[in-house]
Amino acid sequence: MEKNTLIIFAKQPKLGKVKTRLASSVGEEKALGIYFELLEITKKITSAIDVQKIVYWDEFRDDSPNEFEFEYQKKVQETGDLGFKMEKAFQNEFKDGARKIIIIGTDCPFLTKEIIENAYSRLNDFDFVLGPALDGGYYLLGMKEYFPFVFRSIPWSTENVLSLTMNLIQKNNKTVTLLEELCDIDDINDFNLWKGSI
Repeated sequence: MEKNTLIIFAKQPKLGKVKTRLASSVGEEKALGIYFELLEITKKITSAIDVQKIVYWDEFRDDSPNEFEFEYQKKVQETGDLGFKMEKAFQNEFKDGARKIIIIGTDCPFLTKEIIENAYSRLNDFDFVLGPALDGGYYLLGMKEYFPFVFRSIPWSTENVLSLTMNLIQKNNKTVTLLEELCDIDDINDFNLWKGSI
């Protein structure tokens, strides 16, 4: 039976460790509160999707582990840059029998159940699906076969992530489809765009 998997990359909600660019404008306490809100939104969006869900935390916590809980399967990210962490997560899940895998983070409050379900559907016809972010990165990446090249030679956290990823896919003669462009919440401008949209 085909098993679709959703990987959620998340950071443990620790003061001073999350939303650091936003914290430089609003303070660490408020930034942590905003991050908790983003976690709750991610949980609400993903809970309604009928796929296997796995949260890859940046670390496991022994102290106050009940502050926030996804109630999904939990794993921990490998040590390395973002590309290596994602590469290993995809490798793990494909080895475990996944057919289509999509990865998201916890930074996009505009993501919906429908967008994620559409992404799985698009993988029927394409090798890759990408959700472009306004900052030049992506909020979602999906594939139906393990192609680790897509995680290599990318300067992460730059405005070139999406375009370089697209180039790699095309260079390797694979097909890709793009979802609608959405905004990740990284700094005060993103935050104002988000809250101004409500």
